[in-house]
Amino acid sequence: MVKVKIFGVIRTTTGFSNLETEARTVNDIFEVISWRMAQGYKEDKEELERMKNDPNVKYIKPKNPALEYHEKLQFKDAVVYVNGERCMRKGKKLADGDEVWLLSPAAGG
Repeated sequence: MVKVKIFGVIRTTTGFSNLETEARTVNDIFEVISWRMAQGYKEDKEELERMKNDPNVKYIKPKNPALEYHEKLQFKDAVVYVNGERCMRKGKKLADGDEVWLLSPAAGG
């Protein structure tokens, strides 16, 4: 299992702060996160559709509003560190127990 910690705008957009997953490469992590985002979006949308027909519900707020704007997360969307070292290749191989950090490439000042 690979441990993934997510920071900044990526954390807000995906709705995840961390996760553990099986991944052979860094790119696999982006595939897993994108798939989980899509599942959350689908479930949230289905629940909103069900609630829309309930006369007792006046306002419906999505669990994660960012999911409304779901796009696939890609390597270029993050600054990636593997075990504390900057990773420049999405094809970098991962081993069991590795820790991956995904940081937003934007910074405030």
